[in-house]
Amino acid sequence: MDKPLVLTPFKIGNVEIKNRIIFPSVCTFFAGEDGSIDLQMFEFIKARAKGGAGILTIGGSPHGEPGPGRPAISDDKFMPRWSETARMVHSYGAKLFCQLHPAKIQAGRGIDVKSIDTYDKQLIDQLVESYAEGAKRCKDWGVDGVEIHGGHAHEVAQFMSPYYNKRTDGYGGDWKGRVRFSVEIVKAIKEKCGADYPLIFCISGSEMAEGGRDIDETALMCQELVKAGADVIHVSCGMPISDQYSCAPMDVEDCFNVDNAYRVKQLVDVPVVAVDRIVTMEEAEEVLQSGKADLIAMARPLLADPELVNKYAGINKEPYCLCLGCDQGCRDDKRYKAIRCLQNPLMGREASLKYEEASETLKKKKILIIGAGPAGLEAACVLVRRGLTPIIVDKATRPGGLMGISSVPPCKENMNRVTEYREAFLKQAGVEIQCGVNVDEAFLNELKPDIIIAATGSTPAIPPIPGIDSPNVYAADDILSGMEPDGARIAVLGAGLVGAETAEYLSAKGKQVEIFDMIEDIAPDFNKARRWFLLKRLQDGGVKKHMKVKVKEIALPEIKIEHENGEVENMSGFDAMVIAAGRKENNGLAEMIRSKYPQTELHVIGDAKKADTAIEAIADAAIMAASL
Repeated sequence: MDKPLVLTPFKIGNVEIKNRIIFPSVCTFFAGEDGSIDLQMFEFIKARAKGGAGILTIGGSPHGEPGPGRPAISDDKFMPRWSETARMVHSYGAKLFCQLHPAKIQAGRGIDVKSIDTYDKQLIDQLVESYAEGAKRCKDWGVDGVEIHGGHAHEVAQFMSPYYNKRTDGYGGDWKGRVRFSVEIVKAIKEKCGADYPLIFCISGSEMAEGGRDIDETALMCQELVKAGADVIHVSCGMPISDQYSCAPMDVEDCFNVDNAYRVKQLVDVPVVAVDRIVTMEEAEEVLQSGKADLIAMARPLLADPELVNKYAGINKEPYCLCLGCDQGCRDDKRYKAIRCLQNPLMGREASLKYEEASETLKKKKILIIGAGPAGLEAACVLVRRGLTPIIVDKATRPGGLMGISSVPPCKENMNRVTEYREAFLKQAGVEIQCGVNVDEAFLNELKPDIIIAATGSTPAIPPIPGIDSPNVYAADDILSGMEPDGARIAVLGAGLVGAETAEYLSAKGKQVEIFDMIEDIAPDFNKARRWFLLKRLQDGGVKKHMKVKVKEIALPEIKIEHENGEVENMSGFDAMVIAAGRKENNGLAEMIRSKYPQTELHVIGDAKKADTAIEAIADAAIMAASL
């Protein structure tokens, strides 16, 4: 059988890459306060180099302050750690690239930056030289190549974008003027580093916003960049005002940006990188086989599973841990916060969280995990990695906990991957998940566990509203589990994420839905990109919202509400009501164990400990299981 194209070597300039997978630069916020590569960033890159990626890319600011948690290359004082990182990457047969971009100079992020329209010629010349000097440092430090970040409204991208560039001199106007700054940077780097030193140029193929650049203009710019010396064109997309596409979530179809890469490939004679929602190695191979791109950049897929390439190559036999596209940890819009991953609690903790082999004493103990939701399954997986064989039970008929209903609303089927991966891992390890098991005193007396891990999850919080226990009043869990509410007009109490997604689900089934809540807007704390799609679908579905109101009484078909100004209104005509008012810890079983079995070691994890998000539950489980 022929070797998959994605695993074949590739040459950029004078550097041979072992395969076609690039781990691109990601804003991790892992660097030291001064911009140095600290232990956490080093271990983060190491995991992905060990996992099989051909190129590992780290961003580096060539000038200006790098910003909290961002790496810098602006001074030779940073050389030792960069050189050490390069040697480490090389030890795994991979190559290290540096993406050049001044981290603090990005429009549309709430960062106070100087407009590029105010840059005079002297400053522009200084910046061009700074990029070139940064590239030369990289070369001298043992970094194998550089990438210029010309996408997502960073400094270089602003010059190329008609949305941001309103200059009237030779660096503005038509596309030829707007690409001039980028062309000068490419030429300066090649002059200083040599023609063979690899240079990738990353550009947003389409900025996907009114007034932004389209793919046809981008393709013309890329021709000029190649003439200037760019060895590879990396075709990304979007910018901060169209952020829902620059790091597209599960709401967007896989491989949606590949055709933009192909449009550029048709007009240039250098390799082209495709990126964005290429989630699986099979998808990467399909894109390469189609001839639409030559290399594949995979960021979030390698956050979720740094061993993705090795698994595809058969080096690592474990099941894939696929990215969900949830954007909960890697794109939660909390600026300058170190990123995390729902699927992979080790991501961002590579330097501090270790799954060490369990002691012989621990191996002799009987460990019971009650609950096969995300926390319980994650705890089991970590214990297995440590050489233990836990007993896993759940009262439900199948594992997954809330992940089952979390995958029901439109565009959320990927949430099933949380359970699928952990089930597959445990099955491969020979660990059975026993469903339909009710844990009570008789069960515990017979099993006699030494350690109990309670991962019993959470239950819906039911507010004390008169009439809330009336017929045709449902919990959101019931609706998402398949219960069909009577009638056509449905009220939803709760405009948080669960309420909004339940409303969306009902709307998609043809119901007339209205949302009620005391907060100002729908799902205000939800990830920016995913919220954009959620609100659009709610609007398209005709879902009405009643914000800043309090539901005082439910007497279907009437609902009594109180407005912010104290005015009370009776609304009528509702056939049913759905309650999505948050969750509370389901820890009754843990309390019984504490009371009846005080000598048994007990750990409460996940939602049973604190009702929160899946990313928090999984991380809590992993940390606890690693500490036993």
